[in-house]
Amino acid sequence: MTKRLKITVCAMLALALLCVLCGCAASQSSMKAQTEESYAYDTADWSPSEAKTQESGYDEAPAAAETQTTADGFDAGEADPNYGNHKIITTYTFDMQTDEFDTHFNQLQDKAAQLGGYIQSSSISGTKPVTYSDDGRTANLTFRIPTARVKEFVDFTQGTGEITYSNCETEDITLNYFDTETRLGVLRDQLDRLKEILKTTSNMEDMVELEQAISETTLEIEQYTTQLRRYDDLVDYTTVYVNIHENRLAKGPAAKESMGERMSTGIAESFAAVGVFLENALVAIVCAIPALLVIAVLAAVIVLIVKLIKKGKAKNAAKREAKARERRERMEKLSASKKEDTEKKE
Repeated sequence: MTKRLKITVCAMLALALLCVLCGCAASQSSMKAQTEESYAYDTADWSPSEAKTQESGYDEAPAAAETQTTADGFDAGEADPNYGNHKIITTYTFDMQTDEFDTHFNQLQDKAAQLGGYIQSSSISGTKPVTYSDDGRTANLTFRIPTARVKEFVDFTQGTGEITYSNCETEDITLNYFDTETRLGVLRDQLDRLKEILKTTSNMEDMVELEQAISETTLEIEQYTTQLRRYDDLVDYTTVYVNIHENRLAKGPAAKESMGERMSTGIAESFAAVGVFLENALVAIVCAIPALLVIAVLAAVIVLIVKLIKKGKAKNAAKREAKARERRERMEKLSASKKEDTEKKE
């Protein structure tokens, strides 16, 4: 790459970094100004307790992670869903007890469709109670409801069945959202400048490096664009979890069999199960006879080989002992002979 082109690319990268820093600072300043303006606008309607909250420096409406939990329900729509241009992700959770499981299950699905929402996931466990004291079913539903109309769905849910638990969680992603938006704008400007430089260069090496830089910038743009779309989906559509629990059947027909009949049936079933087990065990043993015979033959061969090896080792040990004994006897005889010769010479 020529010296002039290198200087140009370095200047572009420095300018892009400066724009990112300035953009982040500008987004934070803008958010601070919007918050202060919101405070000034609402001061006239605040109560003394709210004024005390302002003096402490906390903004309760757009909290980063706010949770409300109650068993009696709550008002989900007093505040603006957008929280004064803040990007808020809201999640609701409800536990419900009901005697009309099928009715409420279908009503919630129809209401979600009516409001422009949809069911993200749905599952049902258990069986419908038929006789007295039978346990009911449990349904776990996950709805995605447009944020602008989630209050209607929450109010409808609270009026359906008996709410035993309710929870609301909010997450403020405003800074992350606008920071990502600023970075995306800077990258798009950088991509345009790289394309303009590519049009004016004729050096093959420069063209290859510029195309690589364009590819990397395009990939980053796609990643930030996908992140913004994900943020928009989470903000524009609120997630609502509803767990429906069917009550135990308190009134209804009793079991058809008496306790004695049920005990007798249980004992008979136990004996039948034991008989089936023994039958299966016998079948398994008979089927395993060929394999057991092969295993027995292999075991006998192994035992025989081990015995032969031990017997051979014993014979070898006996031979070595006999040879050692003979050597000792010869040495003793030789020593005695030498001793006699020495005595005769003396």
